[in-house]
Formats: sequence, structure tokens, C-alpha cells
Amino acid sequence: MSVGDGASWEVMGYSGGGILFTCKYQKESEPKSLYFCRSSGSDCDELIKTEAEDKWRNRGRFSLFDNSTAAVLRVLITELTVEDAGRYQCGADKDSSTSADLNVQKDLPFEKSISVIGRAGGGVDISCKYPQSHRTPSFSVRERTTLT
Repeated sequence: MSVGDGASWEVMGYSGGGILFTCKYQKESEPKSLYFCRSSGSDCDELIKTEAEDKWRNRGRFSLFDNSTAAVLRVLITELTVEDAGRYQCGADKDSSTSADLNVQKDLPFEKSISVIGRAGGGVDISCKYPQSHRTPSFSVRERTTLT
């Protein structure tokens, strides 16, 4: 999702997943403080901020990166929950901000299956995403033979 120019956006995420906010800001010659907060009425509860350029900053499930060359702030929220739904703001020095309304749908737990084709004697790579809270994922592999 990308927000900029003072606009307000509506975005959708899924529980257990993540979302990346990309906020543009005005380049200025003075040092700046970049922030990401959650709106609650007239207040905005700060979740993460930085004054460091071109470095990732992490705080819990929130990560922030300032690409100073492009004047773009990136904020990643991981392990979304339905409680994360709400309005968020990001910007520079709290003078100007852009906002986004985040909706989070509960991702119902069910088995997900994929199909991978490999050659006998060869290998295959399987990559799966799962919440960090599930430290021990379970996998099952079965062989399927196709006659041609």
C-alpha cells in the first residue's frame, strides 16, 4: 500500500500476515523525525519513529525504514491481529501526515496445500509463511506418481 500527498487510504490485511505501508514525505534540508502512529480520537499513539536515515529500526512487530534519497518511509507490521484494525498515520515531524484505515480479516485456520513437481533424485524447495507464534510448523509430504 502506498500513501502520500495527504490522502487517506483503505487497506486490507489478514490475521497472521503482514502489511507494508509506504509513505512519501517532503524532502527538507533540516533533520527530521519520521513517525508512524495509530489514531485514537484526536490523539495519535506513536508506535515507532526514527531520525536515522537509510537504516531499519525495529520495535516489536513494527519495522521502519527511511529511504532518504526517495523521501519515502516504509513501515512493516507483522503478525497482524483483528485488534490491529484502525486508522494509522505516518509522516515527518508531525507537521504533515498521511493516513490509512487498516481492516484486518481473520484468516480461518485450515490446511493449505501446494503442488510441487520435481525430478527423481533431484530436490525441491518449499517455502511457507506462518506466524512467529507457531514456532513448530508441521509439514507432510507425499509422493504422487503420474503415469504417462
